Amino acid sequence: MISRLFGSLRGRLIVLTVIVEIVMISAILWNSQRLAETHLLHQFELRRGEASRLMRAALAPAMAQHDFAAVAEILRDAQQLQGMTYLVMFDEEDRRIASASAMELPGESTLAFLQALPADENRMDFHIAMQIDERQYGELLIGLDLHFLNKARSEILTQNIVLALLGILLTTAVLAAIALWLTRHLTALSGASQLLASGSRLKPLPGAGNDDIGRLVGAFNSMAAALHARMEELEAAELTQRELAERLLYMAERDPLTGLANRARFEAELERVIGHIQRGPEHYGALLYFDIDEFKTINDTFGHRAGDNVLLHAASAISKLVRSDELLARLGGDEFVILAPGADRAAAQTLAERIVNAVRGLTFDFSGRRLGLTISLGIALFPEHGERGENVVSHADAAMYQAKAGGKNCWRIYRPELDDSEQMLHQLGWNDRIQRALDEQRLVLHFQGVHSTTTGTIAHYEALVRMIDPENPDQLLMPGSFIPAAEKSGRIIDIDRWVIRDAIRTLASANAPRALAINVSARSFDEPGLAALISATLAAFHVEPRRLLIELTETAALANIRDSEQFIHEIRALGCTVCLDDFGVGFSSFAYLKQLSADILKIDGMFIRNLPNDPNDQVFVRAIVEVARGLGKKTVAEFVGDAATLSILRDLGVDYAQGYHLSRPEPEISPL
Repeated sequence: MISRLFGSLRGRLIVLTVIVEIVMISAILWNSQRLAETHLLHQFELRRGEASRLMRAALAPAMAQHDFAAVAEILRDAQQLQGMTYLVMFDEEDRRIASASAMELPGESTLAFLQALPADENRMDFHIAMQIDERQYGELLIGLDLHFLNKARSEILTQNIVLALLGILLTTAVLAAIALWLTRHLTALSGASQLLASGSRLKPLPGAGNDDIGRLVGAFNSMAAALHARMEELEAAELTQRELAERLLYMAERDPLTGLANRARFEAELERVIGHIQRGPEHYGALLYFDIDEFKTINDTFGHRAGDNVLLHAASAISKLVRSDELLARLGGDEFVILAPGADRAAAQTLAERIVNAVRGLTFDFSGRRLGLTISLGIALFPEHGERGENVVSHADAAMYQAKAGGKNCWRIYRPELDDSEQMLHQLGWNDRIQRALDEQRLVLHFQGVHSTTTGTIAHYEALVRMIDPENPDQLLMPGSFIPAAEKSGRIIDIDRWVIRDAIRTLASANAPRALAINVSARSFDEPGLAALISATLAAFHVEPRRLLIELTETAALANIRDSEQFIHEIRALGCTVCLDDFGVGFSSFAYLKQLSADILKIDGMFIRNLPNDPNDQVFVRAIVEVARGLGKKTVAEFVGDAATLSILRDLGVDYAQGYHLSRPEPEISPL
């Protein structure tokens, strides 16, 4: 039979065809199975890759914003997709923050979770790093079910065996149709993912349904919408932050009252401009430094609102005269500068004259009184007057004070021969010594008796401050050495506070005097809490207020009579005695005694030193005594140097006397 079959051409063709068919079917079957396996693995990897990209795109922004509720919601949605056994999210500190699974998932860290996870050959485990740019915000662990892959292998093998008998073409057509149907939306998803990654806005993709691919399309649409919403929020936040940064930069360089450049902006620009002068002689300029004359008086008399109004109008008027390449800045208070690069001496003088005239033309209505405004302006040229910014500013400031010395309401170019910088350095030296004395407790009190002119007994003591020189501890400095410097620098307020406390402490000591007088400077009148400080210190040391006498100089009291009257009223309300020191320096001050309700008048030493030999001095002293008696006040004569002076004072009716003839200042109080 076999020989017959092979003996004929038909048989041979049949056998050959059968053999070829068997070979072809076997080859097709093997190749089909190989292709199916490769296809399934490829689809699986595509699916896993797409899932990884989608999950990273959906979850990374939420992780960056610590929106863990959104993370949990996305995981729940993703877990519903077929093949997701579990999804577990850990943050950048390896803490478990969200999960989605049909089974119980132990472990709160990555290592603990992986150790507790049972092995399963039908499951593939992998992780996705939640990363934006180069920063990682967490890690997502995913378990994919492989049952569908193994099942697909078996089904395809069976189908290949059956379909191979029907022909290679039919099998190929069916497989091609199935592949086309299965992947019809994956291509669209892939393209959309690339567009989304590039930042493009997408319309919702068609094809959302209840099957796996349809749900994936729906999840992708939701993710894209959420991502676009967050991108819009980030863009809005970025815009807000940019506007805020620009506003902060503006505020950092601007004076809040006038809107002019502030000190920081001026110093930066001055440094830049000064840096150019080293490039050659063609680089030069001018600095105009000015302030408003009597501005403090306006501020103190009419209030800060009036002062601010003056500054605003002055700044507005001056800014109209400044060119675009020049800088007008307010340094603080009533001090202004104009930095004019490229301005020579003539241009600076012209600008200064225009500014002085412009301000001179301003008038203001203060409480019904119409007052004018003037400025004093100094000019420093660079590099003529300095090649460093601090030198130029210092010389322009010195020129401004030269203008003030010239009568104010004018301008001056810096003149080195009129510069009082050495005196200013001397003042700075005293400032340092005074501060060291305060810090190192180098102030001491000496006490001089104030005697009754009739009995000679000490009625009370006056506390006189001395300074142990910080640079020479063996030297004791008298008040005339350091008090003027302290008054200029404002440290006199600290000295006054120290004297008040130490004097009251002395009154509370075992060998305390009956009463003690202290001097308070005019600068302390502006301190609204001084009376309260005295009251609190008296209470702290349990000292009766009547034992403390407060001495104010007549000239200081009359210079600021409103504050003096208020201060005297507060001190007398405490129960302290008020003495008007150096009385008679301005004899017209008799008229102010009705307002200054002092208890004791201390007659100035100018009337006492030559009292026995000068009848005019005796007339003045007699007049002061009579006025004091008429007003119910006591009198004290200072600088009593001999017995003849004391005798005349007794005859004139002076109540108390003080001077070297009676007692000298001592560091300790002698027992009464």
